[in-house]
Amino acid sequence: MSQKSELKQKVFDTVNKIPLGGVVYFGQIASQVGSDARTVGWILSGMVVAEYDLIPWYRVVSKNGYISSLKLGHKGLLQKQLLLKEGYIIIEDSVDMKKHLFNFD
Repeated sequence: MSQKSELKQKVFDTVNKIPLGGVVYFGQIASQVGSDARTVGWILSGMVVAEYDLIPWYRVVSKNGYISSLKLGHKGLLQKQLLLKEGYIIIEDSVDMKKHLFNFD
């Protein structure tokens, strides 16, 4: 397994630990897998549609709660729709981090 695919698998494994009702930001995932937030964002934004059902990728947002994938078009709209469907409070395209932030501790 290449180093790149090992990191992707670590990111996926970590994202799978986010419970219903919780969200995390890219930096939290990065610190769990020994990477940086930009790389985690790159891995998640590079997911193909066939991978969408493997992990709750939509529970990862920017540190301030903003649904940063909205700048990607359809994927961002899907992320927002999935979060709303699960009952997350979203105000102006940002998840309420006071209510929904999950910590891996």
